[in-house]
Amino acid sequence: MLPADSLKTDRVLSTQVKEALRGRSFIELPEREKLLVAYKHLEGMRQMNGGYVASDYCGDKGGDRYNVFWLRDIMYATYANEYVGSYDKLIESYRLIVRIFQKYRHKLTSGARKRRYLGSCADEVIHARIHPVTLEEITSEWGHHQLDIFGLFLYKTGDLIKKGHNVISTDQTETQILLRDMVLYLTTTRWHADPDFGMWEEGPEVHSSSIGAVLAGLTMWHDDGYYHYKYKSQIPIHQYLPVPQEFIEVGRAALDRTLPSESNSRPYDIAQLSLIWPYYIIPDSQALHIISNIEKHLVRKMGVIRYPGDLYYNADRTRPFGSEAEWPLGFAWLSIVYSQLAIKALKTGSIFDPPGEFIQKAELYLRKVESVMTPEGLVPELYTNGKPNYNVPLAWAQSFYIVARQNLNRVYEKLKLN
Repeated sequence: MLPADSLKTDRVLSTQVKEALRGRSFIELPEREKLLVAYKHLEGMRQMNGGYVASDYCGDKGGDRYNVFWLRDIMYATYANEYVGSYDKLIESYRLIVRIFQKYRHKLTSGARKRRYLGSCADEVIHARIHPVTLEEITSEWGHHQLDIFGLFLYKTGDLIKKGHNVISTDQTETQILLRDMVLYLTTTRWHADPDFGMWEEGPEVHSSSIGAVLAGLTMWHDDGYYHYKYKSQIPIHQYLPVPQEFIEVGRAALDRTLPSESNSRPYDIAQLSLIWPYYIIPDSQALHIISNIEKHLVRKMGVIRYPGDLYYNADRTRPFGSEAEWPLGFAWLSIVYSQLAIKALKTGSIFDPPGEFIQKAELYLRKVESVMTPEGLVPELYTNGKPNYNVPLAWAQSFYIVARQNLNRVYEKLKLN
């Protein structure tokens, strides 16, 4: 565990968190209290409209301010609510995303008319960063054309509807039109073949994680049986958003062409873990290959580097390889995917049966992320030379820890039932 003075934070601890800690370090708490403390920290970043700021950092010490909305961050940050049973908050967050997409829907319809690469900050691109109150776009020079945002949105809204939760607001007709405009935008801008800026807002390149995200979103709404094993009852959502089989076929072929690499310049990247969780859009053999590459090449002491030579918060930009920032989020993500492999084996039977080894790995990486959390139970964005940056906690990393802990609990519950 980090020493108590390793991180000074201005974050105000809630009364419930103080009561849970009672002078103890986070890692000393019982499992249930760890979950409570971690979730309360995440709740501290939730805004009145249901969104989550990326972190508390306001930019007063240099660099970009992070106390704003990133669309991807909101969707991943609110994932924790599902895993603690707070579906009302999860749905509120996704309805906020619907509002934002509706606000900039003209960009989708404009972009759908362009049969070419849209560029970083073109007028036809919905920006990834949004003001948390006005919902106005925050302009920047880095790349906003990020296809995985749309894939995640399509996938999770379909997933929630199939679980019986009405994510689509009362004005269902308008939302259905928005969804169809989104699919048209993706297909006419050649999501399966043209470059984007990916999960890390860098590029442009063709990214396997972006292709996989969109393929998962379209597959969810295509409803051809691929995801049927996940649901107790089958709700025919394809009648609301028809997705042609051709889109699935070209996407699958494009993903197979790109894998096992993330892109031409990156043989592996932790963003590829999204192909296993939340999407599980790849065969078991490809999942094992991706995990093996990440464990062999990207896992470090304080976290997982995003990809070799990553310059973001690099300790020595003149010699970037070996000096990359280490992300605790990667530990949580590896724990989640190992739990997912075990759950899938318990549900359907697979090459992972029996799942004991994968449960052990899920436990290992959960302990690793806890070892680099602060004494208060916060998950930093990253470490450089053993020190965290200012984004403490990072909202979606905090969420991933909660998901990892609850996902492992689900594995144990299923083991009892089998």
